[in-house]
Amino acid sequence: MYRRRIKKPRAPVFGKSLEEFGFKINANGRVVDLSPDEVPYVFDVKAKDRAFQEAHCLALTDAVLRVVRDELAKDYGFVEMAVPLGIDKDDTTTPRAQILATENIYECERVLVLIPGTRESLGSWSRRLICNASVVVGSMKSTVKLAHEGGYGVLILNPNAHHWVNNEATIHPPTQGEMEYVQGLHTPEEHVEYVLKNVVQSFQSQKIFFMAHKYGTHTLMRTLSLQFEAFKDRVSAISLVDGSHSIDSYIDPSFRKWWSLNAAGYAPSEAEDLAKVDYKPESGCNNYMTGTQEFDHTLIEAIPLTFEFFGARKERDTVFDHYKDTAPVFNEVDPTTFALAIHDDGDEKDDHVGDIDPASVHASW
Repeated sequence: MYRRRIKKPRAPVFGKSLEEFGFKINANGRVVDLSPDEVPYVFDVKAKDRAFQEAHCLALTDAVLRVVRDELAKDYGFVEMAVPLGIDKDDTTTPRAQILATENIYECERVLVLIPGTRESLGSWSRRLICNASVVVGSMKSTVKLAHEGGYGVLILNPNAHHWVNNEATIHPPTQGEMEYVQGLHTPEEHVEYVLKNVVQSFQSQKIFFMAHKYGTHTLMRTLSLQFEAFKDRVSAISLVDGSHSIDSYIDPSFRKWWSLNAAGYAPSEAEDLAKVDYKPESGCNNYMTGTQEFDHTLIEAIPLTFEFFGARKERDTVFDHYKDTAPVFNEVDPTTFALAIHDDGDEKDDHVGDIDPASVHASW
């Protein structure tokens, strides 16, 4: 059991429901106040008090995400799963984190695993987008909707819920009182590694898709390298949105080649670079330029593009030995087919040909 005594200034206390905050989610998916004018939420609730503003925003988005999780359960049949596994359902005191899964996750043919970045709660891609743009895109609602329409089972990870406070997992360490940690899941890396090993490896699916955002891309790359033998013949595609991962420390040439053949990044860029594809050596894969540099707006562009990419690879043979030495057929919605860094066993060879305009490419092998 891990406990720490916290001694910090007491944080402001807010309600848990949107109504207690004086807000609602309108028909357009915006967080607005309860007035007939539906005035959108603004961050500057209390001038010159940054700490209060941040605490208010965090609590408000937590309230939004409670609504989102209820809707995911109602509309798509998501159920909570506690990790570490093996905790009795009647046990309310043992620290655990909750992840979300569609009810058929162990049996479905295709599975999509979603991994957010840091400081995001269960079911959230971006708190900023939730508050400033759209709950539908900032949460994982639009992603889940497209996955449901495409016939995927979905697993949503919760890599930031390390802290156990008042018999509940939270991403926010308390400022007063005692804090425990979820045993063995103290970091995003440990969470992702545990869930892939103990949950995802148990799925029947041989067609597993991954989508990760920001720091989630690092945790995913790290885990797939550690569990390469378990996943190298089961992964159909990997989408990396605004990634912070680096392949530099992964020296296994087989893993590096496998990564380049399966992973595609969706990166911020200048507007004039929209739809260009560029091989980035540090990411180890091709990256599609989304034409926006506004904070987290890469997600808005990347979500539909990701499902086009996934759709192009739905029927693909996932056995690595069957395709590792075969040039892929060019497909304009599959960034991995534009140009590749080829990592053969032994000497490393880079067949990348530079920035690529999709209109000018037929096959870059």
